Amino acid sequence: MDNKKSPASAVKGKAVQDKTASAKSGGGAEKKSGTASSKAPAAAPVKPYFAGIDIVKILAVFLVVCIHFFLYNGFYYTPLTNTSAYGPIAFRWIAYTCVPLFMISTGYLMKNKTFSAKFYKGLIKILVIYIFISILCFKFKSHHYYEEFDAWKILRGYLEFDGAQYGWYINYYIGLFIVIPFVNLAFNGCKNNKQKFFLTAATLLLTIVARSFYLGFEQNDQIRALPDYLNGAWPLAYYFTGAFIRDCPPKRNIRNKCIILGVFALATWFITWSTYTQTVADEINDNHFVSWHFNDYGTYPVYVMATCIFLLLFDITTTNKYVKFVLRQLSSVTLALYLISYIFDNMFYGGWQMNPDSPHHQGFNEKYVEVGVKLGHWYEIIPKIFICSLICAIIIHKLYDLGAYLVKQGVEAIKAEKSARDAD
Repeated sequence: MDNKKSPASAVKGKAVQDKTASAKSGGGAEKKSGTASSKAPAAAPVKPYFAGIDIVKILAVFLVVCIHFFLYNGFYYTPLTNTSAYGPIAFRWIAYTCVPLFMISTGYLMKNKTFSAKFYKGLIKILVIYIFISILCFKFKSHHYYEEFDAWKILRGYLEFDGAQYGWYINYYIGLFIVIPFVNLAFNGCKNNKQKFFLTAATLLLTIVARSFYLGFEQNDQIRALPDYLNGAWPLAYYFTGAFIRDCPPKRNIRNKCIILGVFALATWFITWSTYTQTVADEINDNHFVSWHFNDYGTYPVYVMATCIFLLLFDITTTNKYVKFVLRQLSSVTLALYLISYIFDNMFYGGWQMNPDSPHHQGFNEKYVEVGVKLGHWYEIIPKIFICSLICAIIIHKLYDLGAYLVKQGVEAIKAEKSARDAD
């Protein structure tokens, strides 16, 4: 038999001991106020909340706004022949990790999702928000740029995912979302972490490395080092990376963080140096920004940088309930923020006016003509676009939640009325 006392007998034994001790002390213990028995039980420790993934997603969508800063300010059409270009080029490449960070986060969060109707219902919210923001973008382009849209053009915009100008990500995400349960079967079906590592490494080599790693130094004479037929599947490499980190996270200590930070700095330096060198040598195209093999999300320096950023942030924890609430609210609207930022990009970078009689709004590109000056005043435009997009994204999500609630209530009311009729 188990020698441990039952909870009831333990309490009874404790009462007898207390009574005996009280008798020996002449009842002195009873006369004292605030005895041990009257003390409140210690509060349970607050469980830490892993806020790192929320921070990664918020950072990623902020970097989306940053990467569009380079798209709209004329950076790509300016000669880069001075070493002062190193800073903007490095900043541009750091911002370029935005989409890979979303992809890694998807693998981390969804690695245990299985095939079910409930899982695929998650697409409804994504599609509804995409369609709603597409309508706003159509209205904006019609009013702001005087574009005309007929039914066919609108339908084509929805199906080609350019109704919302940044909707290409929805195109990618839906494709990945559909196969996630089956991709998870492959990953989780591995017998051990070693097999998971080799699955991730093989996918990385045949996609990201195969499409961006060449042998040789002359652009017209280089050869690929690996078979590249599967290179279009590079999003899977990011997905498997996130899933692998979920199962095999590195130890959280200063030494590992310093190593990761060092690798990030090295990768950033390498891609910045190679881009600057190739740009300076490209006199035919007036030394405009160019990178032979790395100007894509699915390239190995970008992969290394994005993975390092994720590893630096994903395991951050907090016990502050207010911080937890704010982070969860912000991270839940990143997709809508991403899509709606197109409108504010076009509003704030260019000039506009509501009608011929209204005052003209001076855009950022009118206020600062030189690209170098624009780069120095990034703080005037990036936070403004981010905050405006964030506010709209929160409103859009609240409207969706309200609509979903009303639909649910309506369905339940219909079911209840039908049950009542059947009972009669």
